[in-house]
Amino acid sequence: MAEHSTTNKKPVIALDCDGVLLDYHATFGKIYEKTFGKQLSVVSPKAYHVREMYGVKFTDEEDNQFEEVWREHAWKTMPMYDGALEACLLLHEAGYELVCVSAMPAEYVEHRLENFRLHGFPIDKVIGTGYGHSDYKKNPKKQIIEDLHPIVFVDDLKRNFKDIQDVHTKFVFIDREYQNTPNSNEIIYYDVKYSSLLEFAQDFLKSEEHGRSIDWSERPAHLIPSK
Repeated sequence: MAEHSTTNKKPVIALDCDGVLLDYHATFGKIYEKTFGKQLSVVSPKAYHVREMYGVKFTDEEDNQFEEVWREHAWKTMPMYDGALEACLLLHEAGYELVCVSAMPAEYVEHRLENFRLHGFPIDKVIGTGYGHSDYKKNPKKQIIEDLHPIVFVDDLKRNFKDIQDVHTKFVFIDREYQNTPNSNEIIYYDVKYSSLLEFAQDFLKSEEHGRSIDWSERPAHLIPSK
């Protein structure tokens, strides 16, 4: 698989962050407590939207208070998912360059890098694409992945695989089994599904030719690069 990488010396694996490496939902609860001095309880554990998960509604004033604390602290203090660091270390030690492609505001990329360093992730590059709140039908990561040409792209939101073309990249979907995700009613192609990044990494590295042991789906003809 490595022959389909970029021109970099090492083959690239692109990783989403929130939902794959770091726990955005848990961070919301911590920032809420830091802002208002109250602990939240999860009321809808499978809700994709974090405010629905915790059952909270903000007044405009509360929203502004929360966002101020979030901007200062959240992007650099998120906890890891179990096994995420181990997965990244395995992939890094196997010779892959790990690049984080996150639908986050670009101005907080340095905060995210600080967060990665705090945990010991072997990730030195973060690309913030913005979330695309104005149009949930569009994939904010499409152009980045088409330009980056990673051999694998791992994400927990199927929307972020949508409309990517002319790349040999394998799309790995991390299924957190959330409900009401954007584009949940659309049929969006991905190559294989796992419950965690560690599960994928162990499977991917199992064979001498990495990825050979995985039963990849047959890609639709319109997604196969012409060259």
